[in-house]
Amino acid sequence: MLQSHSLLTPHTSRNNDDNMIPLINIVFLLLIFFMVAGQIRALPNAELVLPKAALEQAEGQSDLRLEVAQQGDMTLDGIACTAEQLATQLQALPQPSSVAVGIFADQRATAAALENALAVVRQFSFQSVRLYAEAPEGTVK
Repeated sequence: MLQSHSLLTPHTSRNNDDNMIPLINIVFLLLIFFMVAGQIRALPNAELVLPKAALEQAEGQSDLRLEVAQQGDMTLDGIACTAEQLATQLQALPQPSSVAVGIFADQRATAAALENALAVVRQFSFQSVRLYAEAPEGTVK
C-alpha cells in the first residue's frame, strides 16, 4: 500500500511557550488597566494656589478633602458648601475619630477665611487634620 505524505498535513509540535502568549497578553492588559484606573482621584481646584512646603516628605492620603478658595468659598469633596452646611455634613459622619481631613487652602486666602473652615473642623474629633502645601521645587511628588 502506497501512502503519499504530501496529502497528510504536517504535524507541528506546539511547545509550552505558545501557551504563554495569551497569558502574557492578559497580564499586559491588566497592567494597563490598573495603571489608568489607579490614577483616578480628586484633584484640587485649578484656581487654588497652594503655599510652598518646607518639608521634603508628604504625609499619607486624607479621607475628606476640604478646599478653601481665595474669597473664603469652601468645597467638601468637590461640593460647594457654607460653614453651616459643612458642619452638617461633618456631623453626619458615622465615626469622625477614624477620618482624616485634608485642607487645601489657597495661599492668597486670608487668615479669617481659613479660620471659618478651621472653626467648623475644630468641633469634631478627627483622626488627623492636614494642611496641604505645594511641594518645593526639585523634589519628587
